[in-house]
Amino acid sequence: MTHRSIAQDEPAREGAPRKSKRLHKVAPDLKTLAIALGLSQSTISRALSAHPGIPETTRHRVVAAADAMGYSPNARARSLATGRTEAIGLVFPLERLQLPETNFVDVLAGISTAVTRRNYSLLLTPFEDDEAAVLRKLASSKTLDGVIITRPLVDDPRIALLNGLGLPFVVHGRSEVSEPYSFVDTDNDTAFERLTNLLIDYGHRNIVVVNGLEKFRYATARARSFLRAFATRGLTPRPDAIEFVSMTEVTGYETATRRLDGPEPPTAFICGSVFQARGVYRAIAERGLCVGSDISVVCHDDGVRGISADQFVPPLTATATSIRLAGEDLAMMLIDQIEAGTSAPLRKILPFDLTLRGSVGLAATSEGSRGPCASGD
Repeated sequence: MTHRSIAQDEPAREGAPRKSKRLHKVAPDLKTLAIALGLSQSTISRALSAHPGIPETTRHRVVAAADAMGYSPNARARSLATGRTEAIGLVFPLERLQLPETNFVDVLAGISTAVTRRNYSLLLTPFEDDEAAVLRKLASSKTLDGVIITRPLVDDPRIALLNGLGLPFVVHGRSEVSEPYSFVDTDNDTAFERLTNLLIDYGHRNIVVVNGLEKFRYATARARSFLRAFATRGLTPRPDAIEFVSMTEVTGYETATRRLDGPEPPTAFICGSVFQARGVYRAIAERGLCVGSDISVVCHDDGVRGISADQFVPPLTATATSIRLAGEDLAMMLIDQIEAGTSAPLRKILPFDLTLRGSVGLAATSEGSRGPCASGD
């Protein structure tokens, strides 16, 4: 019996070393990877976190070696060593997920790309009413290292609140507050000025601006730049030239319908988004008019997926920046600030391209005729 038990155990003992070796085989640690590459552990760590101070060639070399050797950063150990959670939050109104037309998904895609690249986690934090309470809760929970906030108001109280809470943050856009803060923004101070100057050069004076809501700083900046373009030329726009509405196709359509049916129809529209411009195109087409030859239309294009200015008929003249790249910059800026351990404000204003397309033509004169439009949207 004993002999049989020993014999039955022999295969297990013979295979035991191999099995044990497999069970106890561990992936290389940071030190092993550093020795293999001839680099310091801190350089390895920063390269894997896509730190901006590490050359791209070094980062690619480290990432390739880590993949080949099966190295995987220990998030818990790294968190204990750095004192950080390596997580950031995106705080946004719940309605942004419910809107049929929004650039939010594109912003989120950019943020997610950067967070993944830097080996951080992203906590999505929607709110319905009291955003300040949500920010206070996040700051006290210690579950993340910083937050991104969006759609800043002209005088935004969240900036003073976050500074007081000591929670690192970056703003998508700017506010008029005197408090220090970090931001990534599109050059809204000049975008509409360039579009307005273009239309003035084509002889347009009766221009309607289909802008965003006046409470947001980007909309007031665009309105000021429109007025500045007229003032620089010694001209005066119509007193009701600027319409502050939400950024949807419906508001673009309703605004254009009302203004085109008014006593002094505009010869041109400036739209704050491609969504608004699509509504304006529809209103113009319903009146048998041609975009470009009868009514000129220009807009700002955030590069939102599924709708592009160059796909309009005729193609839409627009200033453009990538909202997705803005999202990447927001996350990278916040993580850089967190890892540097500094509250010094970082600021980035994204330039834009202005592309002239078929939606702009010479202003129609009172003697000119507006015939039926041969092409439609």
